[in-house]
Amino acid sequence: MDLSKSDILKKTGEIRVAILWGAGLGDLLILRSFVKALQTKKNIFIYLLTTASHLPQLLEDLYENVTLIQFPTNYGLLFPVIKKWRGKFDLIYLGPFPRWKTRLLGSILGHLQVWDRRHRACPLFLLEQIQADIMELGLREKSFEQFPYGGLPWSKNILAEKEEKEGTPFLVLHISSKDRWETTRWPLPQWQSLVKRILQETELSICIVGVDSEKEMLRSFIHDMKLDAGNRIELCISMPLQEVCSLISASAGVICHNSGILHLATLLKKQTVCITGSSAKFWRPPYPWVKNITSGECNIACNRYKCPIPFFYAKCIRKLPAVKVWQAVQDHLLEIV
Repeated sequence: MDLSKSDILKKTGEIRVAILWGAGLGDLLILRSFVKALQTKKNIFIYLLTTASHLPQLLEDLYENVTLIQFPTNYGLLFPVIKKWRGKFDLIYLGPFPRWKTRLLGSILGHLQVWDRRHRACPLFLLEQIQADIMELGLREKSFEQFPYGGLPWSKNILAEKEEKEGTPFLVLHISSKDRWETTRWPLPQWQSLVKRILQETELSICIVGVDSEKEMLRSFIHDMKLDAGNRIELCISMPLQEVCSLISASAGVICHNSGILHLATLLKKQTVCITGSSAKFWRPPYPWVKNITSGECNIACNRYKCPIPFFYAKCIRKLPAVKVWQAVQDHLLEIV
């Protein structure tokens, strides 16, 4: 079946769409415009298939009327689940840049229904590619939003609160990342050097966001700097997503890795410096309010957890000096504060 010419999403009766996708905050934000486009059709039932175990709360925060199907990571337990759902979907959406495991799973579930287009005529960034999918699938005739993340489900009044914390402008920093991402995790000593420059050379305060499992690491991070910063550094640990949105919205800017916080800041059109590392180009927002920065020592953009090049030791991120990031902060953030 040639899906590019198919009217499968226009037929009458129940239509089941399976989305094979990641389950982090960034993944769900990237996917949101596609889900919203599907939800304009009342007869489409949406299923999100993933192996992630931390998804339910994020799914509840960001989506409505999406059924979660959680696949086990143990291959021995995976096949009964595949057998249950094989052939049950009218469309299986993989997005433009699926990993080979995702392609394999999609093919097993129903190879004739798989959709994984790559649109050469539009930018590589996932959001732009997904917008092209939305139009090609007949969900919209043209780009339907000024910005393609699909917005947020909360009241604009909440996100529009611009009260600066204690009257002092502040930056939001996200310095942590998943341990296995060695190629996108900027070393803590460089982060400490950057924080010192911000506190010593500006009057800005800093909010460092993180989760419970990172609390002790972040406390040690601050303690080891031995700064007399008073109340200018605050840890914001495991805040509800809606509060994180309000925090970013009220801030003077964001400094982060390529992560869910990056995509949240990009959605909110907040001036952001992203320490990009090995993140693939299709994960890098190309918008003017986002500054993607790497060391310049390696431009492969391999998007691998560990550096694939012998003796490089992830120099795309490790060799990025604090002074280069500080310059980007000055040029991209401080000039508008």
